[in-house]
Amino acid sequence: MQKRREQPRLKFGVVVKEKKSHRQGITRNISVDGCFINREGDFTELLPIGSSIDLLISLPNAERNIAASGIVKHHGTHGEGMGISFVTIDDQAVRTIQEFIEAFLDDVSGTEEAGIRDEYRNDVERLKGKTPHNE
Repeated sequence: MQKRREQPRLKFGVVVKEKKSHRQGITRNISVDGCFINREGDFTELLPIGSSIDLLISLPNAERNIAASGIVKHHGTHGEGMGISFVTIDDQAVRTIQEFIEAFLDDVSGTEEAGIRDEYRNDVERLKGKTPHNE
C-alpha cells in the first residue's frame, strides 16, 4: 500500500540548492514534508531512489535559506524530477514553509489560483487531528 502524503503541498517553484554539489534547481511543489525538484537546470542527472540529499531552500518570505535533509523517494511518473521526503528539518523551517504557503494562498484571492488555495485549505481540514510534522 502506498503511503499518503501527510501535509498539503503547494504547486509553486522555489529555488533549491544541493549543499554538497551546489547544484541549483526549481521545485514543482513544496510542503513541510518534502518537495519535488524538476529535472532541469543543474538537476538533469537524478540521484538514485533512496539517496540522501542535503538542500538549501530559498523562499521569498524567508530571512535565510532553509536547510533540510531528505531522501529521494521517486522520479515522478516519467522521470521528470525527484520527489524528496524531508527527514531532518527544524521546527522554525517548518513554520517558515507553512507561513509561506498560507501567505501565498491568501494573496491569490480573486485569481485562478484561488482554487489552489481552496484545495489547500480542504487538505488542511482533512489532515486536522494528525500529528504535526516534527512533533
